Amino acid sequence: MKLRTILQECTFSKEFQKSPLIYQFSSLGSLDEKWMTEFASSMSAGVTDDKKPLGIGEPMIVWPNVEDVRCSLEGYAAGSAIPSPSKNVEKEFLKKYWARWKASHTGRCRAMPHIKTFLRYNGQSLAWFLLTSSNLSKAAWGTLQKNNSQLMIRSYELGVLFLPSSVKRGCGFSCTNNGYPSEDETSMHEGKKIKLVTLAWQGKGNDDSSEVIKLPVPYELPPKPYSPEDIPWSWDRRYTKKDIYGQVWPR
Repeated sequence: MKLRTILQECTFSKEFQKSPLIYQFSSLGSLDEKWMTEFASSMSAGVTDDKKPLGIGEPMIVWPNVEDVRCSLEGYAAGSAIPSPSKNVEKEFLKKYWARWKASHTGRCRAMPHIKTFLRYNGQSLAWFLLTSSNLSKAAWGTLQKNNSQLMIRSYELGVLFLPSSVKRGCGFSCTNNGYPSEDETSMHEGKKIKLVTLAWQGKGNDDSSEVIKLPVPYELPPKPYSPEDIPWSWDRRYTKKDIYGQVWPR
């Protein structure tokens, strides 16, 4: 609900109306369709420049399949960092969400992800980008209770939300004693419209009215949906086809 509140207060480019959503994480909780619908509603909050709602986005879950893990840099061992049981992963309603883990643009296709990211995009442009410790679970994100009057959250999580807001004087933080921008630098950027893009974006660079910020989104956009042959990874299944080290799972 905190994320929904923040997004509701933001204005986004019209290109993001009804644009898709991406959920990417390393552990999947026990979910149901009702909760997934509520979650997509929160992720879809926000309005365009003419105050029209962005509308509900179509979500996809970027998740390695069994072959991705088997052929990864660590083989099946990489699956230990993607610890989701089959009872959560193999729910029928989730099939329409699955998308492949692909990262050719950074040469990281065979590096299995433990990062957690959520975003809304159109092409290579990003409405917003969330880097967080939250997996996709009710424990991390919460569940509405008592006729939607309260939110029950079981886990403490921390995230950083990147937004296309105008840079305001004095806003920011530093991890060092001397990392704050100077007043001259702040004045130079003040009032500029921020455009968030991926590393694969190939548009024009910065101009006097806008500033382009490239974010290292760790997977390719748009993601490729699973084929009928793709099986999402779950770490409590037995896999007898040997990995690149000649191992089976579990070892």
